[in-house]
Amino acid sequence: MSDRHVFEYALVRVVPRVERGECVNAGVLVYCRAKSYVGARTHLDEARLLALDPGVDLPGVRAAL
Repeated sequence: MSDRHVFEYALVRVVPRVERGECVNAGVLVYCRAKSYVGARTHLDEARLLALDPGVDLPGVRAAL
C-alpha cells in the first residue's frame, strides 16, 4: 500500500504595477489535508522588485508578507 498524500500549493506574488502585468514570486503556501499540514515561506528579492518598479513601497510589501 502506498503512503502518498496530495499536497497543494499556491504562489504568493507581488504585483508592483498591474497595468504592466509583471510580478515577482515572493513565497509559497503548502497544504495537505490528509496530514493536517499548512505551511508558508516567504522571500522577497528586493533588487528584482525594485528593477520592475523603483518607486515600490518596500516597507509596505515586507509588512504584507
